[in-house]
Amino acid sequence: MTNPTLAPQSDEYQQIHNGIVQLLDTARTQTVRSINTIMTATYWEMGRRIVEFEQGGEARAAYGEQLIDRLSQDLSQRYKRGFSASNL
Repeated sequence: MTNPTLAPQSDEYQQIHNGIVQLLDTARTQTVRSINTIMTATYWEMGRRIVEFEQGGEARAAYGEQLIDRLSQDLSQRYKRGFSASNL
C-alpha cells in the first residue's frame, strides 16, 4: 500500500481536513451538551438534598445559615470556586 502525497491546498487534502474538523467540532459540541446536562442534574440534586436536610421531614424548613455556610466553605476549599453561599 502506498501513501499518496497530498499538497496542502489540494482538493483531496481539503476534503479530509474538513471532514476531520467537522468530526472534532461535532464531538466537542456533544461533549459540552452532555456535561451541561449532567451538571444541571447534579446541581438540582444538590439543591434537593439541601432542602430535604433543612426541612428535616417537615413541609417547610426553618432555614438556618449554618448548613449553607458550612457547605460553602467545605466545597469551596475542595473545588475552589462556584460554591458560594448564594450559589448554594
